Amino acid sequence: MEQSITLSKKIYNYIIEEITSGHLRMGQIIDENGIMELFGSSKTPIREAILSLENDGIIEKRGKSYFVCFIEPEEINQIFEARRELEAIAVYYAAKRIQKAELKQLNDILKKIRKSTDEDEPADLANLNGKFHSIIARASRNKYIENEVNLLRLKLRIVRVTLFTSIERRSDELTEHSAIYEALANGDADKARTLMYNHETDVWEYVNKYIIPKLYY
Repeated sequence: MEQSITLSKKIYNYIIEEITSGHLRMGQIIDENGIMELFGSSKTPIREAILSLENDGIIEKRGKSYFVCFIEPEEINQIFEARRELEAIAVYYAAKRIQKAELKQLNDILKKIRKSTDEDEPADLANLNGKFHSIIARASRNKYIENEVNLLRLKLRIVRVTLFTSIERRSDELTEHSAIYEALANGDADKARTLMYNHETDVWEYVNKYIIPKLYY
């Protein structure tokens, strides 16, 4: 079982890499037989990886086959437009309501990200940064804000993973998240909101300049 889980993770990362490198485009079918041949595996670890990717909103099932989820560039921009406002509201209330245990969780995530290298998987870094935002949304103590923030983040999963293939953007994410953490720790709601708004704006601009052309053109 342990070997199957390890192989499943390798296949998961392989498919992510195929997507972020542009070898596997949005809307394309997942070649399960080709992956089985490549890894010399049974269908079980492939299906485990595919289930994880489906749960993460990266691939979708159509009929009996699985495809990379397709999201139009205009939809990406509309999601970012909404997400920027919601994340800023979430962190504003989080600064007023966050608990010590949640601040510790955020700090622990930042420590892990600081120890990361350019060898770390983009999907793993995207997960860590996603958890950072999820904790903030939860700390807002508003279930409607939390649900919407998490839903929008899930829709941008492919974009967020691709974001962490850039060493430059990895560094910027850490700097911006660290500043947001300090504002939260100090209970400075207005500063936290401004920092989050600016962070989401920077990400949005980066996506339009570097990621959308890579994914679509």
